[in-house]
Amino acid sequence: MKTDKINTIIDQPFEQVLTAARKAIVNNGFLLLQEINPQAILASHQIVIGPIRQLLFFHPAYMQQLLQADPDAVIEVPLKLVLREVDGHTTAVTYSDPVLQLQDYSGLEALGSELSQRVTALLKELL
Repeated sequence: MKTDKINTIIDQPFEQVLTAARKAIVNNGFLLLQEINPQAILASHQIVIGPIRQLLFFHPAYMQQLLQADPDAVIEVPLKLVLREVDGHTTAVTYSDPVLQLQDYSGLEALGSELSQRVTALLKELL
């Protein structure tokens, strides 16, 4: 696994974690921008996989800070959680550490740290 990725295993069913993740994103001041359902997309091509979702989230205030500091960093956002059913009672949650995502961009160290703290708080709501 890439070094900027963090994987957490949660001993809860997929749908329960998905519902909690949607709420936690909003509870922590982010906007849930998009929910991608690879399971449904692949099923439309006769490929069967287990439950998986990609939740894309961010906030306009952070986008403004990012654009002012280094517009090239836009490629790193929005932030994403990937939820994947491991089995009927366990869900894997994977995300990129914002500190590591933004570390190579000028003037974004503080923003990376703040985003990392907010994502950590979000994840604590899922545990």
